[in-house]
Amino acid sequence: MSPARDVAHQPGPSMVRQRIADAAGLGLIFFVLLDYLRPSLLLIPTVAAGGDTPCHYPTFAYFHEHLLPQGRLHGWYPGAYLGHPLLLYYFPLPFLVMSAFAPLVGMPAAFKLGTAVGVFLLPPLAYVAFRLMGFRFPAPLLGASSSLVFLFLEENPIWGGTIASTLTGEFSYTYGTGLAVLFLGLVYRVYARGGSVRVPAAVLAVTGLAHGYAVLWAGLSASFFLFGSRRPWRTLRWLAALAGLAFALAGLWVLPLLADWGWTTPYDDPWITATWRNLAPPLLWPLFGLALFGLVIALVGARHGGGADRRLLFLLYAAALATGLALASPALGIIDVRFVPFAHLAVCLLGGASLGLLLEHMVLADAAALGVVLLGVVHADHRSQVLRHWIDYNYTGLEAKEQWPAFRELADLLKGSVADPRVAVEYSPEHEKAGSIRMYETLPFFSGRSTLEGVYNQASLQTHPVYYLASELGERSPNPFRSIDYARFDPEAALPHLRLFGVREVVALSARLTTALEVLPDVSLVARIPPYAVFRLQGDGRYVEPLAFAPVRSAPSGWRRKALRWFSRQPPSAAHLVFTDDPRFPAAEDDEWLAPPAVPLEPGVEVKETVDREEVRVQVNRVGHPLLVKVSYHPRWKAEGADGPYLVSPALMLIVPRQPEVRLFYAQTGADGLGRALTALGLLVLVWPRRLLRRRAVPVPWPAAVPALDACGALPPEPRRWGGLIPGALLVLLVAARLFARTSDRSAQAADLLARASRAYSAERFADAAEYARGALTCRPPAVLQTEILSLRGESLLRDARPTEAAEAFDAAILLGGPHTAQSLFGSYRAHSATGDQARALAARTRLLDEFPETPWAERVLAAGMNHKDTKDTKDGRE
Repeated sequence: MSPARDVAHQPGPSMVRQRIADAAGLGLIFFVLLDYLRPSLLLIPTVAAGGDTPCHYPTFAYFHEHLLPQGRLHGWYPGAYLGHPLLLYYFPLPFLVMSAFAPLVGMPAAFKLGTAVGVFLLPPLAYVAFRLMGFRFPAPLLGASSSLVFLFLEENPIWGGTIASTLTGEFSYTYGTGLAVLFLGLVYRVYARGGSVRVPAAVLAVTGLAHGYAVLWAGLSASFFLFGSRRPWRTLRWLAALAGLAFALAGLWVLPLLADWGWTTPYDDPWITATWRNLAPPLLWPLFGLALFGLVIALVGARHGGGADRRLLFLLYAAALATGLALASPALGIIDVRFVPFAHLAVCLLGGASLGLLLEHMVLADAAALGVVLLGVVHADHRSQVLRHWIDYNYTGLEAKEQWPAFRELADLLKGSVADPRVAVEYSPEHEKAGSIRMYETLPFFSGRSTLEGVYNQASLQTHPVYYLASELGERSPNPFRSIDYARFDPEAALPHLRLFGVREVVALSARLTTALEVLPDVSLVARIPPYAVFRLQGDGRYVEPLAFAPVRSAPSGWRRKALRWFSRQPPSAAHLVFTDDPRFPAAEDDEWLAPPAVPLEPGVEVKETVDREEVRVQVNRVGHPLLVKVSYHPRWKAEGADGPYLVSPALMLIVPRQPEVRLFYAQTGADGLGRALTALGLLVLVWPRRLLRRRAVPVPWPAAVPALDACGALPPEPRRWGGLIPGALLVLLVAARLFARTSDRSAQAADLLARASRAYSAERFADAAEYARGALTCRPPAVLQTEILSLRGESLLRDARPTEAAEAFDAAILLGGPHTAQSLFGSYRAHSATGDQARALAARTRLLDEFPETPWAERVLAAGMNHKDTKDTKDGRE
């Protein structure tokens, strides 16, 4: 028996008192939110700062000014990652809300209001959801209060759903969270009453437009109704109708997303750090305790009555499903931590519901509920350490930041259009003084010029090459992909990559990069705007250029891995890989681990280009000569007057002109038309006669009343309730995806490549040996094998007259330790000697003689002319 049934005889407050308490409690919640997110801040006409937030402002401006007037939800954005589809792989609902605000308050304030709306939505939507689920006073008010406490969670701000995460730029997630909670309440009510799927499907569709993670969680949580279903097939049909109608209603955006999902950069790395503060943040402990208490009471009471309260079990299942999705996310290519806040919120709501059931029939339930709300507000406010500061920092805007004048001057200096060469900016914590650590991602809006990095990492195929280049330019560079190893600081190696990406200007902030660029040939200082130093590369930074060497045909399978390996090769490959099976490209790849063969093409090709946001026009004096287009590849790009575009390393486009004038354009596809048709069909279903898609109510409530013992013989046999196997299997599969998914064992491949490297070294093909060894290292072999590979790579590079790279390989092997340390120390000594770094050479020689005096490598050092005593004396003199 549930707690509510145990105390059903007790009178509760009158309806009037309940309404007053609800109004007062919700009013207090809104007052608190308004006290933090003050309208006086939100309405200032400045661009919001903080985290990724300002990086979304160019998206809003592009959407509001270019896409929406054309009746489009997505299009091509040239400003970041060498171009990528905008709002095809991200969520349009918040930007639609911002566009609705813009005529009233202007774009900067509309953007700020749009980022904050989701925070204000969650508590009232939690209240409505509890009312829809049939919770009586004061549970809906306590549900809203528990959602407020959740909003104040400050741990892990990049995970989503909270005020802190909204301030870091995850405002779309906050929209999705509130709508998902509303869906849970609505779908529970409609299913329990045998209603039509129309309204819950519409809410689920809008949730999908707000955030993909939210729609996955909310939609799959509805599978709960299969538990205990008397007619599982009917329930399955109802759930399928719900999912189908929601999919159709959101089809104009969802179908193109799914059709082109394969052309994104997946997140397949685990992000969750399993600590108690992550999994059970202290702020939420009271609610977690109430949730546990409520479940225990409900399950104990179920033994004495009609069963546990299904509403509590529904919330418990939602929490379990969110946990399962978090575990399975790396296997799905999405970010695991994005599902953890749903689990936290579901448990918080469960705690609020449990407390509401306990207080339901108290005479002074209204006073008790208001006291709990006040206690929650005090608890959340007292635990908050940074929210007020973050809110003030964000919503006073970029224009109020210390470094804004310098950034504005920088943007004015770089002023141009999408037709101008791109700008590369060094990653640096110094950007924070201008309003965001990623402030440079706003340059396309403030200067009109395109840059390299952007806020939508998954939206482009160039993400890994761009981050690789950033690591060559930056002392400290970001790496959100833990399974990918990028480069070390090497501005000289970055120059050909910058030219490949059509970059002409480089903005340096650190003294190290500034000094390095000042001494490089073909690089000149343009201006100093402290803390920025602007350099210009020699060349015109063109977007279209004729290839000097024939593109080499490479099988499309595994192209991402091959493209990044091609991009990171040193020295750079002369010939590009074109990932196609088209026999019109006669040069073919012999060995994917080695540099492609360089077959020169006839020179003298002249190209003129005209670049616009979604179009590139080319004039060429020789047809049939392959042209490299320095725009990120996407299959929506089409060519008139040329074959292609083809996918060419590192995910750029290649065209072969068939006439002197060629037009490349970003096009709509059949998925767009079909998506619009699906949405029109879904809207038609919404206005169809009411009985359509209605589930016939089952007259016997769940759980069924226990019959009298003497009537058992007359009862029909109980139907088999096998429906619970489906959600149960779903949870098991999600957990298994994390626990039992086989991570590819690439040790065998690493060993094979090591053997190839050894054979190449023996044949004195030292460049090939170094490449095979580099490929073996990308397989992330065990440490013992890794040291052997590094040592062989170092020896190969040293013999290939590349001592700087050889020194890096030997030093990495020394750090790992193991049986090859002595050899690596000897190699480090020779490599650093060759580069002129005598201090590091002496350090390697000294350690070799001190720690490994009996090895052949020590004997070779002594034979080179320095004995142990000389080394020791030199070392002691330094000390």
